[in-house]
Amino acid sequence: MKIAVAGLGTVGAGTLKLLDEQAELLGLRAGRALQVTAVSARNRNLDRGVDISRFQWFDDAVEMLS
Repeated sequence: MKIAVAGLGTVGAGTLKLLDEQAELLGLRAGRALQVTAVSARNRNLDRGVDISRFQWFDDAVEMLS
C-alpha cells in the first residue's frame, strides 16, 4: 500500500518514524506491505529527525493526489 504524508510537523514526522520502525508489524496487520512514497511540507530543509531524501517531494500537497 502506497502512503503519502502531507505535513511533516510533530504528527507527520512521528508517523514517518513509526512507519520506519514498525513497517513489518504494520504490514502484517494491514495484510500488505506499507510503503511511504511521497511527502510534502512547507519547508523542505528543516531537520525533522527523519530522513526524507528517499521520498518523492511535493511542494504542494494537493499535487500528491494526482
